[in-house]
Amino acid sequence: MRPVDWVVLDLGETLVDETRAWAAHADRLGVPHLTFMGVLGGVIALRQDHREVFAHFPAGADPTPWSVGPEDLYDDALPTLAELRSRGYRLAVMGNQPLHALPLLASLPVDKVAASAEWGVHKPDPAFFTRVAQEVGAPPGRIAYVGDRVDNDVLPARQAGMVAVHLRRGPWGYLHATWPEADQADLRLTTLAELPSALETIRGR
Repeated sequence: MRPVDWVVLDLGETLVDETRAWAAHADRLGVPHLTFMGVLGGVIALRQDHREVFAHFPAGADPTPWSVGPEDLYDDALPTLAELRSRGYRLAVMGNQPLHALPLLASLPVDKVAASAEWGVHKPDPAFFTRVAQEVGAPPGRIAYVGDRVDNDVLPARQAGMVAVHLRRGPWGYLHATWPEADQADLRLTTLAELPSALETIRGR
C-alpha cells in the first residue's frame, strides 16, 4: 500500500447515523421501529438491495425522500475530519446520495463533495470510482476510500486501485464485517476516530 493524499468518505453510516431517517419510514408504514429495522437487517444479510425492505410491508415502496441533517452526524465525524486535515490530508465526501443531500455535503469541512445523482452513476459501478479520481485530481493509488459497505465501497474501491477502508458501523458495517470478502479491505476500523492513525501506518511504509 502506498501513502495517500486524499481521503474520500461515504456519507451514510460513515459520517451520519441514518437511524432517524429509517425510523421515519417505519412510522409512515405504521410498524414498530424494531420490526422495520429487523426486516431491513434480514434483507441486508440476504445480500439483497436494501430497498427490498419495503416489499415486506403492505404499504409498499416509500415515496418519502431519504433525509439526514447535521444533527445526524456521528460524534466522531467532525473531530476526525479535523484531525485528518491537521495531518495534511485533503478530504472529500462522495457517495450514493440524492440531490437534496447536497446542502448537507456542502456544510462539511472538506475540500470537495459530490452526490451520485449529480453524476448519473452510482456505486458500485467502476465508473463512479473513476469519476472520484478525476474529481480530486489524483491517481487512484493516492486515494483512500472509506465506507461501511463491502459491496459498494471496499471491493470496487480496491478494484479501482484505491486504498479500501471498511468501517464497521451501522447495519451494513456489522453484517458485512462477517463476509469473507471483508478481508480484502486494506484497513478495517471499528470507529471513524481510528482512521487518522490507521492511515499513518500506510504513510510510514
